[in-house]
Amino acid sequence: LLDGAAKIDKLAERAASFGQPALALTDHGVMNGAVELYQAAKKHGIKPIQGCEVYVTDDHTKRGKRHHLTLIAENAVGYRNLVKLCSSGFLEGLQRGKPTVDAGLMDRYSEGIIAMTGCLASRFCQALVNDREAEARSVADELLQIYGHDNVFFEVQKNGIAYQEKANAGIVKIAREVGRPLVRTGDVHYLRREDYDNHTALLCVQTKSTLAAPKMT
Repeated sequence: LLDGAAKIDKLAERAASFGQPALALTDHGVMNGAVELYQAAKKHGIKPIQGCEVYVTDDHTKRGKRHHLTLIAENAVGYRNLVKLCSSGFLEGLQRGKPTVDAGLMDRYSEGIIAMTGCLASRFCQALVNDREAEARSVADELLQIYGHDNVFFEVQKNGIAYQEKANAGIVKIAREVGRPLVRTGDVHYLRREDYDNHTALLCVQTKSTLAAPKMT
C-alpha cells in the first residue's frame, strides 16, 4: 500500500493514451485490484493482464529471506491458480505481515501461469549481481521445471541502476543458452513527473524516514 498510490483507472487511461495495447497489474503479494483492473482496461480499450509479484522463500512455513517473482495469468485457469497461490501465501506463509510462497506451493498452482525471472529484487537477479551465476542458473532451472519451458520468460529492465545493467548482461546470456525470449518490463509507481514529490513522501512513510534524508527514492 505504501509502494505506489496510482489509481487503477488512471493507470489504464494513461496506458491507453500512450497507445499501449495492454497493462499488467502485479502488486506485491496480493491481487486486490484484479477486478478493478479488468473493468478499467475494458473501459479504456486495452487488454488487462492479471498478475502478482509474489514473495518467494525457501520454505513458506518458516521465516526466511524473501525475493520477488513476477507471475502472470495466461488464462482463466491460471487466474484461479494465481488467486489460490496468493491466498495460500496469507493462510500458510504469513511472515512479518508478508504473504510468502515457496517452490512447492508454486508447483501446486502452476497450471496456466506464466513466470518471469523478476525484478532486481528477485533471487535470480540478486545471484547475478553478486557474481553467483551457478545459483542464477539453478533458479532459472527451477522455474523452467515448475512452469514449463514455454511459460518462462527472462525479465529485463532499463531503469538507470548500475546493478540492473550488470544483471541484464547475465539475464541475456542465460536466456540465450536455454532458448527463451526476453520480456522488457517497467515498474509504474506513479503516473506523471509532477507526482514525484508526493511519491517520495509516500516512500518516507513506508521506510520511516524523512524528506530531508529519504532511505528510498
